[in-house]
Amino acid sequence: MKRKKKLYKVIQGSAVTMIAVPLAATPWASVASANSKNYVDRTISISSNYNAAGNPETNLYITEDDVDFTTGDTFRITLPQGVEWNNPIPSNATIINKMDRVLELAPTGSVVNNDNDQADKIQIPLDVKVNGATGELKVKVEPMDSTISGGEYTFAVIQTGQTTTVVDEVKSIGNSEADGGVIRIEEAAAGKVKRGTSSVKLQLPSQFEWKNISLKGSGGFNGASLSNVVINGNTLTATLNIPSGDKTRGFLYLTPRIKAKSDAKPGDVLVSIFGTELSDAEVVVAKYQEWGATIKVEQVNQILSSKFDDKKVVKMTIEETAPNAFIGGREVEVEFPSSIKIVGTMLPNGNIVRHTINYSGSDVNGTVNSDSNKVSFKIPATASSSKRKLVFEAAIAVKTGTFGEIQATVEGAGIGKQSILVSKVVPPVVPKPAAEGKLGIGSQGQGIPDIFLAETMPRAVKQSVDLGSLGRSEGYVLVYFPKGVTFTTTPKVEVMEGDLRIEPGSVQIVKAEGITIKPEDMEEALKFDIKGESTKPSKIRISGITLGLDRNLPEGTVEAKIAGTALSHPFNSKVFNITSGSSFKVANVITPAPNEVKTSGSFVIGGTAYRVGDVEKKMDIAPYIKNNRTYLPVRYVAEVLGIDENNIIWDKNLQMVSLLKGNKVVQITIGKKRIVVNGTSIPIDVVPEFKNDRVMLPITHISQALGSQVRWDAKKQTVYIE
Repeated sequence: MKRKKKLYKVIQGSAVTMIAVPLAATPWASVASANSKNYVDRTISISSNYNAAGNPETNLYITEDDVDFTTGDTFRITLPQGVEWNNPIPSNATIINKMDRVLELAPTGSVVNNDNDQADKIQIPLDVKVNGATGELKVKVEPMDSTISGGEYTFAVIQTGQTTTVVDEVKSIGNSEADGGVIRIEEAAAGKVKRGTSSVKLQLPSQFEWKNISLKGSGGFNGASLSNVVINGNTLTATLNIPSGDKTRGFLYLTPRIKAKSDAKPGDVLVSIFGTELSDAEVVVAKYQEWGATIKVEQVNQILSSKFDDKKVVKMTIEETAPNAFIGGREVEVEFPSSIKIVGTMLPNGNIVRHTINYSGSDVNGTVNSDSNKVSFKIPATASSSKRKLVFEAAIAVKTGTFGEIQATVEGAGIGKQSILVSKVVPPVVPKPAAEGKLGIGSQGQGIPDIFLAETMPRAVKQSVDLGSLGRSEGYVLVYFPKGVTFTTTPKVEVMEGDLRIEPGSVQIVKAEGITIKPEDMEEALKFDIKGESTKPSKIRISGITLGLDRNLPEGTVEAKIAGTALSHPFNSKVFNITSGSSFKVANVITPAPNEVKTSGSFVIGGTAYRVGDVEKKMDIAPYIKNNRTYLPVRYVAEVLGIDENNIIWDKNLQMVSLLKGNKVVQITIGKKRIVVNGTSIPIDVVPEFKNDRVMLPITHISQALGSQVRWDAKKQTVYIE
């Protein structure tokens, strides 16, 4: 099946599906594979006149992969235009022919042993000289008649200029003198910079001044130093001394010490570099900040939304950048989003009577507002000789349905409004249907694809929850649909992955009046109890789901909802005034056609012509036989079966295709020896597979499941679907 957005609405990548039938013969095709692994051990920076001259700095390696090297193999190594060979001496290979840019070689010695270990290696030193090449240099491997794989591999980059200059870490500075980020100056290629003495000048913006500079050299610049250093405000001049003798590529590391003047403005601090042997450069070494505060969260915790007894603590520190940066007599406010509450001791009605918050280490204690989402610190009016620090640790709860990163805002007392990440929120489970179902108005017993509930962390689904003075509540899960959609059978609930345990015999359909703690919009639900919590994230599968829809239900999306004490603490619902479960889409409601289309057709093995009724058509792939089964492309079989393109749905993550026809849903998973019809698993003796951007499926069971018959004519090598 081709990558058609119309056909597979749930993906944009390739989604291919394929089909099969019992037959009498089993043709096979061979499988190709890589014969060697080729690589260059390092990519070097070189100059435009580079010459390895018998001392190459990099090597090309060719190692066995799926096939041993063979006596008589000949392969070719070609250099790019503007690069020529010197006198390379390979290991475990003999040069048969050498030209300016080309070597032809054959494996020799111990590597030609047919020992099937796929571990032998050929080394080719890249002893080359540059004669006009520029940019990135690649060596090309051509297999010729050998078992060696071909390819191109970068071994060098020709650099321009004398040096390159970078700063890896930009430092934040204030009004006091401080070190900026280390300036790293790299020789573009070995020998680009003359050894000996040369002049250098470093210049800051006029609002900043030099206090000092230190230098360290490495590689070919080992032992480098600065002398005759002269500081004149924002300008520093010096003599750069690089010892002679070491011709390898060199590196300089300069640490600038600088100070802001009284007229400095917040922003980047640049250093301009000029030198007789260094390329001119301009780099940012620091970011200047005015009076204010630094804000830090000690640890960004992952928190389960909808929980209350599973509290996580946020510890925040707000510290002045300098004494009295906070304006006395004003307030610093830390505000969480409305989906966050600072929790503590609860009353049965959901009111918080005492917040769990700690101000240890803080120079000022704060107060929490009535909405339990803001902490305020009143800054004393008296001056302080040291930097004030505001600290609090608070236990927080997160509203059901809130996911992702949680930011708090900090502002006031002279601090501009800033946001800071305080926690990352995940749901206890992620619900997902195996595919999007289709339901007809006014029909009963309609199957929809399986629903999966994937736990996001261990113990996310609770066996029981603490209600304080009210005792404990057992943990259970509720799955329910909107008014007008009812269960016609009790689905099967099982744990597919992990060690979460479900109470045997607890799976049942219940009415709202039979549940004490429940969502307000629930009329009936699938309910199951949790017997034991997981030690690793688990996955629950709900299968065999059949539903009835009344005739008053509108067309459009059908959403299921999940709730229950195992997923959402009752206090969470009370504190945030939650009256409904978390919803997710499972199906679309459509008006059923008055009659189903029934068609017939045929496919010929090895041919691209097929028939739908009496009409002959063409397809872009031919059916084939494998393991006594005929594989057919699902796109064309679906047409013969009367399935509309919109009713073939591909789930890339699950590698599963769903075929929808009438009140039946057939699900086929690539690589699995089973199909699922309306939630019931049926074993098959072959697996679906990909071929030529199509998904091929075993046809017999699918056709029968959808009310069609398959007939095989061995003489004509033809499959008939009737």
